[in-house]
Amino acid sequence: MIVYYGANGISGELPLPSIYLENATATDLAELAASDFWRHRPGEQPSLVTLIHLMDVDGNDLGIFEVRRDMRPVFTATALPVA
Repeated sequence: MIVYYGANGISGELPLPSIYLENATATDLAELAASDFWRHRPGEQPSLVTLIHLMDVDGNDLGIFEVRRDMRPVFTATALPVA
């Protein structure tokens, strides 16, 4: 299964086993997406806050999350209210 996400307005893809998606929460996926996004940018310093939009997770838009970098490389997500 591929999770399609946007991180700070930049599109990305995160391949994950289907069994993981059955047990993961939306915040878990947002944290993984933020980690994946910054892992692919080794020359850049991760920002304190990364906005993650889980655009397509098994056909569903799971919304936008504010993911904070508490310690490198740990990320913590919080769901943002729908406008």
